[in-house]
Amino acid sequence: MTERRKTSNQGRVVAGKYQLMELIGEGGMATVWKGKSHGAAGFARTVAIKKMKTDFRQMQNYIDMFVEEARVGAEMQHSNIVQVFDFLRDEEGSYYLVMEWVDGVDLLGFLRGFRRSGQVVPWGLIAVIGIGALRALAAAHERVDAHGKPAAVIHRDVSPHNLLLSTRGEVKLTDFGLALAKDRGMAMTDPGMVKGKLSYLAPEIVRGQPVSPSTDLFAVGSILWEALAGRTLFDGEDDMEVFRKLRAAIVPPLDQERAGLPASLVALVHKALSEKPEDRFASAREFAHALSILLGGAQSSGDAQLLLGRAVREAKEWLAKKGFEPAPEATPGQPSWQSVEMKFSSMSELPRVEEDEHSVDIWFSRSDIKVP
Repeated sequence: MTERRKTSNQGRVVAGKYQLMELIGEGGMATVWKGKSHGAAGFARTVAIKKMKTDFRQMQNYIDMFVEEARVGAEMQHSNIVQVFDFLRDEEGSYYLVMEWVDGVDLLGFLRGFRRSGQVVPWGLIAVIGIGALRALAAAHERVDAHGKPAAVIHRDVSPHNLLLSTRGEVKLTDFGLALAKDRGMAMTDPGMVKGKLSYLAPEIVRGQPVSPSTDLFAVGSILWEALAGRTLFDGEDDMEVFRKLRAAIVPPLDQERAGLPASLVALVHKALSEKPEDRFASAREFAHALSILLGGAQSSGDAQLLLGRAVREAKEWLAKKGFEPAPEATPGQPSWQSVEMKFSSMSELPRVEEDEHSVDIWFSRSDIKVP
């Protein structure tokens, strides 16, 4: 985005009440703004405003995704999920998603702050973050429609960037833009295409198998492994190396990465990272309950929240002092270049991507890679 376009949008008022104050995030499809919602008698409320970029407002498939994100998000009423307040379209045809503002950092920034300050995140805090994420997923997976029928929502993009931590110690899951809702009236993903951030995809996704709530649980396991070990679980010199590691689903022992972890915690994380979905936890609620038992009531939920809030403030302050971007102000739904769409030319031959006759195209917002 050019400086001129940034300036032209800053201060703009949409629908007579939502003012764009500060650009805080930008990706391929949308920008995210810190904004103000104005009302009667001087009422004002800080909000996050996600604006579809001009180039995409004539592309129906992207509009459909944006509309679906608003629809699903508006129905996800839970304290561990970023709330959607409004969805609108201006006179120029641009779409806006108005969301809850979370003052803090995302988990990516939180971990970065600890690493660069030379500290290790206490495992108890990581468990608290995991419980918050799983409670959000339980609400999504157990969702019912207006008639009381199951209408599960599978997030498909659970990652450190989409877990927001507030300075009050709250954990909130955001960005249901890639979510798979069971009550969706039409398919949003072409056959043979999977979506999500590459390093946190479950093995069944990269093998072309169906997704399920267990797919999200694998992502939580990957996040917990990373937060405890201090490095990304599935990483590599290039994206194709990561892809192959995901397909192999080899998880190094967590207790060899970090000494002093409770054996029960290591076992829970590895269970979530089981190669086969049926070997993982039966539900997000069960996983959260197991983590809660592990904490053992040594701290009340209130104390844990206070400790997490204090740690978030410290991480945010350290990042700001050292000149690092604190994963800007815990931005709900900020687009990320790490999101990946993978389209396979032949789903039945997907495991044999190394053979010339079955090529795999992988599209990234920053790079296009064709793998023989």
